[in-house]
Amino acid sequence: MLVTALSASARRAFEVPLWEHPEDSPGGTYTPVMYCYLPDNPNGVTILMCPGGGYQTLALEEEGTAMADWFNEQGITYVVLKYRLPHDRVNYPKADAQHAMLRIRASAKEWNIDPEKVGIMGASAGGHLASSVATFPDNENMRPNFQVLLYPVITMDSKYTGKMTRRNLLGAYPTPLQVERYSTDRRVDARTPQCFIALSADDSRVSPENAWLYFTALRKFKIPATLHIYPNGGHGWGFRNGFTYKPEWTAELAKWLRTSVNPEPK
Repeated sequence: MLVTALSASARRAFEVPLWEHPEDSPGGTYTPVMYCYLPDNPNGVTILMCPGGGYQTLALEEEGTAMADWFNEQGITYVVLKYRLPHDRVNYPKADAQHAMLRIRASAKEWNIDPEKVGIMGASAGGHLASSVATFPDNENMRPNFQVLLYPVITMDSKYTGKMTRRNLLGAYPTPLQVERYSTDRRVDARTPQCFIALSADDSRVSPENAWLYFTALRKFKIPATLHIYPNGGHGWGFRNGFTYKPEWTAELAKWLRTSVNPEPK
């Protein structure tokens, strides 16, 4: 595995090209990479973060690297995915996220992580990507063990989803079959992993209905799920200190990871 050291983080961080051979990932906007942050005292849990950006750009800092120290302090191995954007109707983001899951699990011994405790996290359109891998991966080795979604895009139904996100992924005139296939609330089944969801009730860019549709689908299949809706804050708050409820959502996530994902042995 080719590894290039980064000096930006005080912790052990490195940049890993996602595809070892460029010919394996033709097309797209750039060569995808993983920014990997390994904690000093790993607890075995790993999170793959998919930043948002409407499938048009990537909010790599506020919805990605800014969270590295917070996760590492809890012993969690944290990986931020710089994924390719959709191009010519090709779903490069999902291909990259799935391959990242395989690369992470293949690194279990080297990174001192548990391959059965690898989760995926996403914000906004990154939440759509994360839930896509969680609900309809190409094979089970790519499916995460848990998922964390911040103000996620879930449905491709034009009544609820952002026009930009839908257009960038599916084009201007998606077919009913495409809308069905890429609405992840409709892809939930008994194999879907447990989920943590957080959002703001006043989000005007991605309707809160997205999260509710997903939460309801998870309940239908009796998948463990928690949903936190804060009264205000809008969209895209990521790890920003300016979000009033940052102490609340981070505390709730830390508790959920500690009690649901990685509980102490009885």
